[in-house]
Amino acid sequence: MDADFGAAADKAHNIREIRRLVMSASKAGAGIIVLPECFNSPYSTDSFAQYAEVLDSSAKPATSPTLFALREMAMGTGAYIFGGSIPEVTAEPETQKFYNTMLVFSREGTLIGSHRKAHLFDIDIPGQMSFHESATLSAGNAITVVDLPEYGRVGLGICYDIRFPEMATIATRKGTFALIYPSAFNSTTGPLHWELLARSRALDNQLFVALCSQAFEECSGGYPAWGHSIVAGPNGEILATAGRGEDIVYTELDDDSIQRARRQIPTGSQKRFDIYPDISRLARNF
Repeated sequence: MDADFGAAADKAHNIREIRRLVMSASKAGAGIIVLPECFNSPYSTDSFAQYAEVLDSSAKPATSPTLFALREMAMGTGAYIFGGSIPEVTAEPETQKFYNTMLVFSREGTLIGSHRKAHLFDIDIPGQMSFHESATLSAGNAITVVDLPEYGRVGLGICYDIRFPEMATIATRKGTFALIYPSAFNSTTGPLHWELLARSRALDNQLFVALCSQAFEECSGGYPAWGHSIVAGPNGEILATAGRGEDIVYTELDDDSIQRARRQIPTGSQKRFDIYPDISRLARNF
């Protein structure tokens, strides 16, 4: 299940609304619940530091309310919660850094994984969109995979991470059945690349890809989120999609469809690493 949701300026309100959607999805039988990027805050470089929370073992409910709310939602629903992403601040004041971080909780409310956005959204499209996450945020340095015993392994990414197929390929080779990307594409890049990237990463790796977006109408902070949360299947087909407004998208992920796609078109076993062993060693000519 993906929850298409737009964050407002009031963090407590955002948490309440997310809890409402999570509970609704749980009542409908969802076992894995995915939230959008920056669901507890406006998506803006001016907001990241203001809304950031400590997410390590020193976190306290008063100063890290989103962390504890996600834990309670997992415990209350018995579902895996892929907590979109929230702004993170490190606990040490002298080396303080900010990250865009996804948290994953088990059905018992245990934190089983976290992913810091590895590729920061720094773009300039004249007359349409200019945004620089690096003005506030630091980049993560890991490819993250989490184990869900009842389902399998899931690869994690956040929004702009999906544009880098190498990251998805490595996660796939670690045995994942799905790649999950909480996202906040905008009204410029969304129409161009949103569906294309979801389908491409799914087809490249012959697995499921889920992108969960903020909703357009409810999005605050002046950022025009694209909406249209989407799930793509192992043949690059669209399995489910939302509109631009608040919505919940449900999809059943069937491992048989992965095995069938890989058996019929076995690109995974046909890769030629003998002729492209390490592309980073090649000179870039663009």
